[in-house]
Amino acid sequence: MSCQQKVNLKPMNNKQIEEILKAIIAGKYSWACVLILRYNGYEPLHYIPYRTYIRLLKDNYQFEQSHSHLVKTES
Repeated sequence: MSCQQKVNLKPMNNKQIEEILKAIIAGKYSWACVLILRYNGYEPLHYIPYRTYIRLLKDNYQFEQSHSHLVKTES
């Protein structure tokens, strides 16, 4: 995407905002940035290195899996 192309920004929904806030509260600021970029129609790979992006995906997929497991066992 060139700098002159416009991105169609649409408001984030409540679930997306909650997900970003959870990442910030957990201290996962880089992941929060990825989510903000993704939810606003930007390609995170245009802004961060590939290896960093893949590491963030792996780390946060594992975090989400373990967190959802904890939530299920607490109920």
